[in-house]
Amino acid sequence: MTKKIALIGNMNNNFFAITRHLRDLGYDAHLFFRPVLGSEHFHPKSDTFKLEYKEFCHEVNWLDRGFERMQDDVIKNQIKGFDFYIGQGDEAAAAYKCGFNMDVYYPYGSDIYKYAYQPQKYSLKTKIIYPLRRGKYNVSREQLKQGPIAKYLRGVIVNADNILAEYTNEDYDKKIKGLNFKGTYNYVPMPFIYLNEYESIKDWTNADVHWKSIVNKIRQENDFLILYHGRQEWKTYHNEFTQKNTHYLIIGFANFIKKNPSVRAGLIMLEYGTDVAHSKKLIEQLGITKWVHWMPKMYRKDLMFLINSVDICCGQFDRSYLTFGAIVESMQMKKPIIHYRTDSLYADKYPCLYPMFNAHNAEQIENAIAKATSDPELLKKMGEDACQWIKTFFVQKPIEFLQSLIENKFQKQLP
Repeated sequence: MTKKIALIGNMNNNFFAITRHLRDLGYDAHLFFRPVLGSEHFHPKSDTFKLEYKEFCHEVNWLDRGFERMQDDVIKNQIKGFDFYIGQGDEAAAAYKCGFNMDVYYPYGSDIYKYAYQPQKYSLKTKIIYPLRRGKYNVSREQLKQGPIAKYLRGVIVNADNILAEYTNEDYDKKIKGLNFKGTYNYVPMPFIYLNEYESIKDWTNADVHWKSIVNKIRQENDFLILYHGRQEWKTYHNEFTQKNTHYLIIGFANFIKKNPSVRAGLIMLEYGTDVAHSKKLIEQLGITKWVHWMPKMYRKDLMFLINSVDICCGQFDRSYLTFGAIVESMQMKKPIIHYRTDSLYADKYPCLYPMFNAHNAEQIENAIAKATSDPELLKKMGEDACQWIKTFFVQKPIEFLQSLIENKFQKQLP
């Protein structure tokens, strides 16, 4: 009998990749997700060149009218009858409210360090005012008693049988452990990259992507291209986990250009994040406007074409992270990265770490760029080795671990 698996939620399109990995293994895996206005670049269609996803990806409107007004019976009917549940984010919280416990929960960030901790801070006044602030919907006394969505987000995380999350840094790890979860917490990355989609493309010059002509023009005009496709977050403070220190990259690149005016080099960034305007102002102040190229937010399949067209990519320069979206996408395309990593945090988690240019400030970034531009063979080797690391430790082994959890559940149920 084919095992049926429900993946509930799709923050940053994470679960679309996992769904496809599981279907490749022979499971009848289905994704239930809520499209979010303004985040079309995280829709399943953004990460595939085919239409097969429509057969197993199901758009749900559970939360369109607000959490307090969602229809529990509709949710129950849509996701009942599955053998294994994997959850993430608000949709998983909605499912938990309807009585579905997750076999696996994959944290994505702010669900842990922000929203899961909110219920502990609610006063009686907050419990009453919170749903009323939702505006145009009437909220009944019974709905008030149920509480806001953060209560159930905490619940689905705390009560999940397994929490799978890569070790990032001590502060984030403490946040997870501080939830006093009832299940098992394993340091296993979330394999949100589906390798087959992009490895199957043999000729990227004919790939069906947007922005191709613009990217090709930038490539033709430059001998060396640097890409940062993460969020612009450095001026505005949201919380301790959101800072990227993007300004260090801008300053480091500016200093490199000033010392190497004859080098045809460019920096490409996306108009994405809170501090785009601040970054543009800094670029103008540093006098490097003509060397910096801005692109809009885009689908992952378009982004992969862009990554394939540059020489090196960048991560973040605040606190240490081993992996996250931007650098995983880069290494998947065999591009080396400039990024900040404290190796001692991960030495006991992996037999080796991927190669990179380790930088934590503008001067170190400038030196990394100088080294990268002078040694193309080093770049090629670093990119290939980083890609192999991603395949092994970020995709193959995490998928094998997830499969073991699925199979172990069914072995325990055998008479």
